[in-house]
Amino acid sequence: MEEFVIVNRGTCIGCGDCVKDCISKIISLEENVAVIKDFTNCIKCGHCGAVCPVNAISYQHTGYDVEVEELEKDIWKVGFNELDALVKMKRSCRQFKKKPIEKTKMDAIMRIGQMSPTGGNRQPLKFVVVDSPDKMEELKILAMNTLFSVGQKTEGRYGKVFRSILNNYESTGFDRLFYNAPCVIVIYGDPDSSHTTRVDAGIAGGQMTLIAETLGLGSCFVGYLKTAAENNDDIYRFLDIPKGYEMIANIILGYPDIRYFRSVPRQKLDIKFL
Repeated sequence: MEEFVIVNRGTCIGCGDCVKDCISKIISLEENVAVIKDFTNCIKCGHCGAVCPVNAISYQHTGYDVEVEELEKDIWKVGFNELDALVKMKRSCRQFKKKPIEKTKMDAIMRIGQMSPTGGNRQPLKFVVVDSPDKMEELKILAMNTLFSVGQKTEGRYGKVFRSILNNYESTGFDRLFYNAPCVIVIYGDPDSSHTTRVDAGIAGGQMTLIAETLGLGSCFVGYLKTAAENNDDIYRFLDIPKGYEMIANIILGYPDIRYFRSVPRQKLDIKFL
């Protein structure tokens, strides 16, 4: 494996923090300097550099593009009350203004998806952002037509819903697929590359929607697009998702055209302490 971590021997003070924090246990101290002799088991998590008090560690990898940041002490910490309130008050948004999302905000949200933790730091997730009005409409009609066909052979509540989505949109303009959001983010990955891909997508999507709230945007995870894609390969081709990859999660995004004033009830917490 190529060398990923570079230790500046002149700067390293031999504190051993990187040795203790390395999950792969490939770092050792020799003559009070951090040394890595074999990168075979390195998962490229970057913790060794993040924990170094003197910034003696840097990285080299052609596939990485995120600049390492060093923030002022504790400036990045979010207070419990603020985060607690944000999580409790965050609602799935299904009413949006006809207003596009600025590129700077989309870039910030996608960076959070990129920075989210993944199992073994395998970073298997990939993203498609559909935010062109024409492309959104094309994807919407493709998915709605597919769901209508699925509904013809599906019994019960969902069969009725699938059959009604296209009819309602054509007759009244009610969009039960994307709720007229200006954007949908598709998260996908190669299920053979990692056994945690679906969990990774859930973590990334959750963090992306939280950061979106701080930018004044509303969001909602939507499942019907995945149902449509599972029944029509044309949707995969439209989104340029390679064969063998799986659509995992889809998030609609936009400026909310509604305001919520309080949190909502939940079922009784089911928890065991052992």
